[in-house]
Amino acid sequence: MADSTVIECASACTVTVVHEFALPLLNLSVEDAVSITWHIAAVWVVAWVFRQVFRLINPPGAVEESES
Repeated sequence: MADSTVIECASACTVTVVHEFALPLLNLSVEDAVSITWHIAAVWVVAWVFRQVFRLINPPGAVEESES
């Protein structure tokens, strides 16, 4: 994946330079990416369910009438 450059010296030494740009987020396997996606989707679903339950209990536009 990384490009390597080999530099050969006249005095029998070899230097290998490897240029690599690595971000941990981009080095995920497919299984890890799917797992993270499912966890994020699960959090969104739980939040949506809580919102729907809250809207069922307290509908928008409902005004409480106070006794005068």
